[in-house]
Amino acid sequence: MRSRLQAAALSLFASALIATPIQGQSVEQGIELFNASKFAEARVALLPYGERDASAAFHLGRIELEGNDADKAVEWFERAVRMNPKSSVYYDWLGRAYGTQAQRANRFRQPFLARKTKNAWETALALDPDNLDVRDDLIIFYTRVPGFLGGNKEKAHEMALEIKKRNPYRGSIAATNLCAAENDTLCVERGLQEMVTTYPDSAGVYAGLAVFYANQKQFDKAFAVLDQRLRTKPNEIRTLYYVGRTAALSGQNLDHGEQALKTVLANPTPESGPSPAGLHYRLGMIYEKKGENALAREEYRTVLQLNPRHQDAQKALAGLK
Repeated sequence: MRSRLQAAALSLFASALIATPIQGQSVEQGIELFNASKFAEARVALLPYGERDASAAFHLGRIELEGNDADKAVEWFERAVRMNPKSSVYYDWLGRAYGTQAQRANRFRQPFLARKTKNAWETALALDPDNLDVRDDLIIFYTRVPGFLGGNKEKAHEMALEIKKRNPYRGSIAATNLCAAENDTLCVERGLQEMVTTYPDSAGVYAGLAVFYANQKQFDKAFAVLDQRLRTKPNEIRTLYYVGRTAALSGQNLDHGEQALKTVLANPTPESGPSPAGLHYRLGMIYEKKGENALAREEYRTVLQLNPRHQDAQKALAGLK
């Protein structure tokens, strides 16, 4: 987390950029940098336009949320929706930023932020009833928030059914997430296994089942699921990432995990998936577990160059001897 002094310095730098746009850069170029996960460069490119362009403000909010600064993210998303109040996507991300604030707020401020989160998502859904991301977010809200703040498990189940009507695949995921929210691990496992059978071409289903097993510390099963996928898709970037993640968490198959993450890093950054900072962090975890602390330190430092607010990398670097 940056200190207040660092934040103030960044604010002054941003003001200078707003006053003097960088020659040749545009909102479109800033978005391209964002999509390539070059967040620091994207911020520099987009800041001159953030006060007058809704898309620039929206992506600046995404950058701040990626950097773990929900307060600044809220400011940018609020600007974005003021400039474009018809965007369901902008309201969805505003709700996510409010929700992140609520998770970190004291108990006196949480009810206020919970209402703002719910209002943002309900506005997003009213603007676009087919926005399934919003429906997923509302399911999380309804299942995790107490009833007096708007939580409602019945509404969560109704929302999952609405998703299934529009997209059976996403509906199956929503149903599995409901099982997880109700701590029914057998239901989660059964649902994911059924999805592997029903949607054998989906990398996400295999990844979801592997993550489930890893969270249950059933690492052998997690690796078995991923290896099953790699037998037919040996170069699939998403699956290789989860091999690396599972190795980093378990301390098992470390060489396999290391090579998998290096392969992912050697390829273009996918539009969705782990950021380069996240990949380097997992690689650092693997090196640390292998006792190669110099390499681990190098990876954690790379993480902090890419994302100075990455708290896990900060802690890991401080803990290395």
